[in-house]
Amino acid sequence: MTEKFPYSGKEFLIKMDNGLEVKNSYDSDKNIIQVEFLNGDLQGTVMQVPFQWRLLSDGYLMISWQESDNNTVVHCDNFEKKISYAYYTTMGGDFYVMEGKISQL
Repeated sequence: MTEKFPYSGKEFLIKMDNGLEVKNSYDSDKNIIQVEFLNGDLQGTVMQVPFQWRLLSDGYLMISWQESDNNTVVHCDNFEKKISYAYYTTMGGDFYVMEGKISQL
């Protein structure tokens, strides 16, 4: 996608319904996301990886990436409505479906 990500240069805290908290920071120039795990098994882990995105209807964005440990993530986020739906698959085959609240940092 050649269009610039609408939230480039911004940072967000996402609090998921399973207790997981992450800080997602979007690079201002490239489609790179920095993901920082604030709690849970991966607490303290920070990774920077490329992401893809697509604008959906009603202000929702489909955002996906593969983490440096090869786990895959797909988010359906609406930054205006402050809601995140996340789908997370681990290399071990575990699959998580989460819903969270987004706040801008």
